[in-house]
Amino acid sequence: MNIIDLLTNEETSKYIRFKHFTSNQIVFDEGGLCNGIGIVVEGEILIKTYTYNVKEEIITVITKDELFGQFLVYANKNIYLGTGVATCKTKIAYIHKDNLNALLMTNKKFLEAYMKIICEEAISIKQQAKLLAHKNIRDRIMFYLTSHQKDRIVYINSVTDLANHLSIPRPSISRELTNMELDGLIKRAGHIIYIK
Repeated sequence: MNIIDLLTNEETSKYIRFKHFTSNQIVFDEGGLCNGIGIVVEGEILIKTYTYNVKEEIITVITKDELFGQFLVYANKNIYLGTGVATCKTKIAYIHKDNLNALLMTNKKFLEAYMKIICEEAISIKQQAKLLAHKNIRDRIMFYLTSHQKDRIVYINSVTDLANHLSIPRPSISRELTNMELDGLIKRAGHIIYIK
């Protein structure tokens, strides 16, 4: 569900500005001022940055119903940390900080949904920091598997996705998964990993 669905027609017309982007169009620039939040209504945004040796690095992808700017809008240094680019035809709902304040004070359902999004993302960031604190590959994989398991079963999209999530090269992940299977820690079957 998109949080703007919690707004009345009057609130939507008063507080939200919609903007359309075409594929490869810049939505926001790294270093640009963030004075509100954006909500992806349709399409997606790829957020990227460049290293000092001008190598492009993907930070994240913002997809339908997800927000951007929610951590920056109230920060002392409210500038974008990467460049946002629409990957396809994309529609964004913008809420300026002043309008966001008004909505948070007057619409309780919107406030609760917004706070839930913020809290879930904060927990996810803490989990990622905890994951990266594990220095060796096996510990990092086991932390991920145990925190994403249900009844000792973990579903993964692909080894490549797992490697990206763990910030480890794909060949290293493949090799370690094979070693873990040989050591009797896990069993793999396609997109399923069983924790023994």
